[in-house]
Amino acid sequence: MLKRFSYHRINKVNYYYIIVNIGLSVFAFLRSFVFMRVLDLKELGIISLVQTIFMLIGMLQIGLLNGGYRIVSLGKTCEIEKTNNTIFSYSGLLLLVGILFCFVFSHLQLIKDLSFVLLIISVFFGVLTLLSNWYLNMLIGEQKLEEVNISNVASYLFSALMLPLAFLFGFWGAMSVIMIQPFVFVGLGFLRNKELRPTGIYFDKEYIRYILSFGFIPFLGGIFTMLYLQVERWSIDGFLGVEALGCFYLVFLYVSLFQLVPNSLNSIFFPKGVKSYSEKQYDAFRRVIKYYYLSIIAYNVLIILGTMFFLEPVVALLFPKHLVGVSFVYIILPGLVLLSLVDPIGLILNSTVILRPMLIVSLLNFAFCVIALFIINSLGNFTLQNVAILRTVSGIFVFVAYILVFIIIKRKIYK
Repeated sequence: MLKRFSYHRINKVNYYYIIVNIGLSVFAFLRSFVFMRVLDLKELGIISLVQTIFMLIGMLQIGLLNGGYRIVSLGKTCEIEKTNNTIFSYSGLLLLVGILFCFVFSHLQLIKDLSFVLLIISVFFGVLTLLSNWYLNMLIGEQKLEEVNISNVASYLFSALMLPLAFLFGFWGAMSVIMIQPFVFVGLGFLRNKELRPTGIYFDKEYIRYILSFGFIPFLGGIFTMLYLQVERWSIDGFLGVEALGCFYLVFLYVSLFQLVPNSLNSIFFPKGVKSYSEKQYDAFRRVIKYYYLSIIAYNVLIILGTMFFLEPVVALLFPKHLVGVSFVYIILPGLVLLSLVDPIGLILNSTVILRPMLIVSLLNFAFCVIALFIINSLGNFTLQNVAILRTVSGIFVFVAYILVFIIIKRKIYK
């Protein structure tokens, strides 16, 4: 029986979890500040390409992490073990295939800005980042937020200790700072949580289908968002050059910082929402959604005020050569706010397993954005400003679509 969750007094662990994530965002900002100071625009652009490969590998998990997260949230021990073994086995296969593609891409020189060594490193740590995300999902799904806090603090502490390498060795020092974090997170997690270690290689087609029955459609919805980010970055690199990608680095940084708190709130509310709904505790489920919305709205008010009053002075003081990116951040901010406001509706859809609308909205949004990029380029107006405007238009589109979806399914939620 699910214990009644008191929303008048949020559990201390939840508070600490949010505080730790805010602290991590401060460090991420400091890390990016160091990168901006010690690297030139081309090197920043190359790091953006490496991180893009990380994202691409994340897209190749085909929904196993999404479905696995929901299975872990339901708390069935036997299924958790089989799911964990399946995902670790798949990740090993992904690493081998990725290395093979590195040889092919290097031989054909398909990515001229990345050497063979960088390609191999990008694939290896891309897979490690994928495992780090899965391990994070397992801990959150089992509501072990204290363990998440410990692993996060330790991994970012190691990353902070290596930050001076960026000053000493430039690009490769910066790469070391990025790579150490997922390595420590996974390693420490293995040491502290023996029950969550994989116990063997497990590939069962029927069980994979079972995982994907929960995760494939949400994954497809998410993959269209990630795929557009891929198209956007490679388009900027192709049409405007890798230095233009470096000029857009402040946008990439701001988006990652903006999303940190909404992602933290989702980690707190998602397992409670899924479990309460699956056990037909509808009053508890309604409270989850209510307080999820209140938390998101409060955060958006604070982040809007902070951005409007402090972003430009801080950028001007710390890295003035990136002042050009401030206007792009102002342009994308409304879209980011609207996207965060549909997160509770996403929780409703996941809890009720009404998943198809998520896929339809993401597919339509992806098609709209790609077509818009094509038109902008055809008209000779492909600029960073227009790319930023398109992000906010996309946010408006998704927000309106999710509101319409909620209106349509509202009567089906508690039947």
